Amino acid sequence: MTAYPAMLRLSGRRCLIVGGGPVAQRKAAGLLAGGADRLELVGLSFTPGLLELAGQGRLQLHAREYRSSDLDGAFLVVAATDDPALNARIGREAERQGRLFNDASGSWPSSFETAAAVRDGAVLLAVHAGGEAPALAAVLHSELERRYGGGRYAEAARRMGELRRRLLEQEPDADVRRERLRREAVRLAAWAAGEHGPGGSADGREEAPGAKRTEGKDDRQQST
Repeated sequence: MTAYPAMLRLSGRRCLIVGGGPVAQRKAAGLLAGGADRLELVGLSFTPGLLELAGQGRLQLHAREYRSSDLDGAFLVVAATDDPALNARIGREAERQGRLFNDASGSWPSSFETAAAVRDGAVLLAVHAGGEAPALAAVLHSELERRYGGGRYAEAARRMGELRRRLLEQEPDADVRRERLRREAVRLAAWAAGEHGPGGSADGREEAPGAKRTEGKDDRQQST
């Protein structure tokens, strides 16, 4: 499968999931993690996890059968029921209305598919094997999570953002800005990967690049 990778901004857009089982819960978790704040689910019953999320005000639940009018105003639609015929119907209707559509059961061609993602602050890494090798995608996802999770790349991205904003205000030369950002990105990436050097302390202890080291008693000169 040939596909175009894209980042969707979901905040403020109505997203709809039809279904209330474990698959729907997994899809809901992914959409919430992606910034969805107008998420609605339609289904005859819902998992305890979905009920808990609804109780927290993070999504809305409609305990009833699906209606064609549920698609009105939806930016994105996910069919996650255990009824292939219903999923196909939702897919046909979503296609006619030009909605972004994903069928968790494969009963109708999806206009988009989701990738296995690792999030670390502003850093998002995703892997997709085109539906041909989901086991391989799972292994790659675990490897990405092991190597790039844990908060270090989130801190690196935060510091890069601070530097970029400062340079945009203070440095008029675009080439100079670009080179300084490139050098700092290399340095921070090395620190995030656990490599000592520019991002490590002189005594081998790890600390965030640019972090102020707290002096201990032995670090200060003793007055005489």
